Amino acid sequence: MNIPAAAPLKHSGLGIASTVMALLFGLGIIIVFAYAGYLGTQAPGGVIDETDPKIMMVGILVVAGIGGLLLGALLGLLGLFIGERRRMYAWLGLVLNALPLLAALGLMALGFAMS
Repeated sequence: MNIPAAAPLKHSGLGIASTVMALLFGLGIIIVFAYAGYLGTQAPGGVIDETDPKIMMVGILVVAGIGGLLLGALLGLLGLFIGERRRMYAWLGLVLNALPLLAALGLMALGFAMS
């Protein structure tokens, strides 16, 4: 009597999407903060004009990046609990989305505390 072997589980699609989003948005946040630092060094007297369109764009990109990281973390969390799938990418995506998210929020809190 032959018993068919169980098919190996596939990776979670939500987990893979979460990991990809973590890499893209995490890299994007790093680039935006680096550009913001560059703009800060170029400001006369170190004072940044908040009405400058470049600074406004940095703010919009930071908010979009944080939103993307939150969405990626949510996808990773959903990937952990939905379906019978392998969960490696879901865990990886959740952690990789949470780390830059916490770092960005920490940098923003530090900036607010210094002003």
